[in-house]
Amino acid sequence: MSRDCCDTRRSFLKRALGLGASAFGLNLVSALHAREAYGITPNPGTQRYDAVIQIFYSGAPSQTDTWDPADPGSTSNYFNTINLGVNDIYGQPFRISEVFPNLANLVMNDPAVGLGAVRSMTHGNGSHESAQEWMNCFWQSPVADVYPSTAASMNHYFQGQGLGVGSVLINGSNGDQANSAKGGQTGTAYQVFSLSNADRPLRRPVSAERYTRRRDLIQAFNRSFLPGRPDAAAGEWDAAWKQAYDITTQGTAANAFDLTGKTLLPGGPTAPSGDIQRLTMCQELVKAGVPYVAMGIGGNDTHTGNSERIRRNWGDTTDVAVARMAQNLKATGKRVLILMGGEFGRTPNTSKPDGRDHWASGFSWAMLSINQPAFRTTAVGDTGPDGTWTVRSATKLVDPVEPSALGGFVYQALGFPIASDPKWNVPTAVGVRPPVDQDIALSTAPGGGRWLMQQFGVA
Repeated sequence: MSRDCCDTRRSFLKRALGLGASAFGLNLVSALHAREAYGITPNPGTQRYDAVIQIFYSGAPSQTDTWDPADPGSTSNYFNTINLGVNDIYGQPFRISEVFPNLANLVMNDPAVGLGAVRSMTHGNGSHESAQEWMNCFWQSPVADVYPSTAASMNHYFQGQGLGVGSVLINGSNGDQANSAKGGQTGTAYQVFSLSNADRPLRRPVSAERYTRRRDLIQAFNRSFLPGRPDAAAGEWDAAWKQAYDITTQGTAANAFDLTGKTLLPGGPTAPSGDIQRLTMCQELVKAGVPYVAMGIGGNDTHTGNSERIRRNWGDTTDVAVARMAQNLKATGKRVLILMGGEFGRTPNTSKPDGRDHWASGFSWAMLSINQPAFRTTAVGDTGPDGTWTVRSATKLVDPVEPSALGGFVYQALGFPIASDPKWNVPTAVGVRPPVDQDIALSTAPGGGRWLMQQFGVA
């Protein structure tokens, strides 16, 4: 960093934010710094949720065996179904797989918990790598290749609020590329805090020792840099990273990243311990005040062994742990939305004994709503009696939903002023549009972002 650089105060503060990312893995500044640097805050009047947890099932899970079973008696089904006692938006019973007894019981008996299913997700891309990018930034090609992930964008927008931790990515196996700020396409202030090895969570005193070493390294750089910049901007920059160190190593934020002595969420007999630890950390981070947490559960590319993976990842892991998580978060009073889905789905019909192949039109994402009384338990999208309707089939997929529409739902549910504030635009290198397609996000036509909000009662 050159001593004779002529940064303005605002751009210099942004460098301080970037330093937080590079030095500590966190972008931590005060609310004052965030407003000065970005001027972005969610609108409390339209904010429907205080936090979102995104659970990404990399490998592409089967919609037929989870949120969109075929009609009873169809040969597409591996599992029996549970009728939730409510209808989808087309007046038909809302059924989910029998692997979700705990979630079904919670949704049917606790008015503070609701379940929504988008059964008509579509983008037509059966490639794991690019589809993971698309569903982690809610854009389709080619712009998905340059836009930051949703977690990275949330880190940008939530700067300085609450604990000062905008978002956290607890990386399971959904890939650094899919969840990054896309390298040089965006500034370092976008880089989300990533726990790349969260199945072995940091425990005292490892985290403190690590951050202390990083602090000492930064101080060494500062001793050669700051004397050449005896101005207010340099002072703000120095204060920002020191505050980052303090928040990350002591108090509520530091405690949220440390599972020492905490009760882990329960899991069934085949639930991987790493997944249970990651889910527990998601819960603890939201309880502590982090507004957006993303994590991954891998092993869903079930060309073979589909039934066993469904029972493990969705039954013993998701059904048991997320049901308890919902109860625990309900007790906090926070309004939380838990998103669950993968890069695409799997074939409803298959010639394999126990396997399903890639299916990129008519797959499902689900959402569990906690403490939002307006939320309506229902399902949108219709894939037909055997789950085979697509946008290209003779009988068309009903109410197809593109990634940008789901992204529009998420951003608006968190109160972001899509299309109403020019500062909401993401200053990427290409400098074109904000992180969701405004037209689709605001559309009330079937399949649009506002339409989704209307169907689930949170418009």
